[in-house]
Amino acid sequence: MIAKDWISLVMIAGIVCISILVGGPLLAAENTDSWTENRVCLDCHRKVNINTNEGVVASNSFCLQCHSKPDCNRMVGKKRVSLQVLPATLQDTPHHYSACIHCHTDVARSPHRSESGAQCGACHTPHGEGTAHAPHLRVDCQACHFKSEFVQLDSRDGRIKLSRSNTAGEPIAIVDHGLANASDQQLCRRCHRAGNVVGAPASVLPAKSVLCIVCHPAPASVGHGLFWAATVIFLLGLFLMLRFWFIGAVQGEEKSLHRKIALSSDAIWQTIFSRQIWTVLKVLIIDIVMQRRILQESVQRWSLHSLIFLAILVRFALSLLTGLLFSINPEGELALALMNKNHPATAFVYDLLGLFILLGVLWAAIQRLVVKPAHVIAEIEDNITIGIIGALVVLGFLTTAVRLLLTQVPTELALYSFIGFSLSRLLGRLSVDWQSVYPVLWYAHAVMGAVLIAYLPFGKLKHVFNVPLTYLMEEVSGIKREKRV
Repeated sequence: MIAKDWISLVMIAGIVCISILVGGPLLAAENTDSWTENRVCLDCHRKVNINTNEGVVASNSFCLQCHSKPDCNRMVGKKRVSLQVLPATLQDTPHHYSACIHCHTDVARSPHRSESGAQCGACHTPHGEGTAHAPHLRVDCQACHFKSEFVQLDSRDGRIKLSRSNTAGEPIAIVDHGLANASDQQLCRRCHRAGNVVGAPASVLPAKSVLCIVCHPAPASVGHGLFWAATVIFLLGLFLMLRFWFIGAVQGEEKSLHRKIALSSDAIWQTIFSRQIWTVLKVLIIDIVMQRRILQESVQRWSLHSLIFLAILVRFALSLLTGLLFSINPEGELALALMNKNHPATAFVYDLLGLFILLGVLWAAIQRLVVKPAHVIAEIEDNITIGIIGALVVLGFLTTAVRLLLTQVPTELALYSFIGFSLSRLLGRLSVDWQSVYPVLWYAHAVMGAVLIAYLPFGKLKHVFNVPLTYLMEEVSGIKREKRV
């Protein structure tokens, strides 16, 4: 043999060896069950570029070869449900330009069965508090946005989904993939009606207001007329407070209001853009947030005050953080967790902070009504303030309890709302139409919240504005302070 023949022979032998090494295990695997499990059918069959219109048409044609036929169905439990899809229902929707597997991402497998359903989140972001009056994080998108009107509460995962049967338990002939008019208020009646099977309130409740952001994540809108009334009263109170502040002299100016406002503005901007800004930040953190001056006067008074003030402040900070994170990245895990009232961490923290506020209110009530120490004067304004905050917290816990009871949140999740869950177990023993009671509790809680906001500039609660301003002015101006009682 010449050298050229030897080289050819070596190359052929090498190819044979490589084929044996690589192909041997594959051939052996063909005889095992694992080779046919969870295979992606479209890896081989008609795999097209579904990011083009032509690819969408080709991909959908492949699916509709079976799913356009009336006899396309399967057994779900003891019921036979239709899997037929009418292409005409998609013609007038944006989904006309989408492939079936854009949404049904896990169906192109063997066995050919979807476990997760349509994944709307692949293209769409979840909506916030303002849209649909709530995030509806436990509701599948298609349960609201599809024309198919029947929904169910899936006991396996606690989610609200489209139902394959009507209210009489009869199988639905076909699921209409057309999109419902989301701007129609009647759409909400699909769930929010008396006797619904998904645990929704019997009536459609308004969205939260921006006023609610003190304690809850809320949209940047005033909303219901109740909150508009509270906003107007609150702003009127602030105006009267500002008017009172400017009655006295400002840096020697006693007569001209315009001059007083100008001097005050100049002082504020000069402080911000000077080294005194660090003094201001120190006062904000140590004297206002941490309440150092109250602690120096009385540990007991500081403890009582902190239970209420710091708990509300933390809830307010969480609300602001939630809004900020959601506006930056609506799909972010942290933003969605903070919006989700049933998330273990969120539920536990909010219940714990609510408990702190309630304990502070009870402590203050006992101090004023039972113990009556010498330094406490039982003024009617103080009692009104304690009553409003206490009623607000109690109604909040009751509303949470009924929500957990109605929506049938799984116990392993619901128990993190340890106050609301405990109350829900007690309330569940009562024969009450909770679907009708829930809206009453919601409005009662909203009314108390609106009253609290409206009352802020008028009663004793106006010190949340006066005291920080006084501390800042004293520190910046260098005025010598005396101990206050």
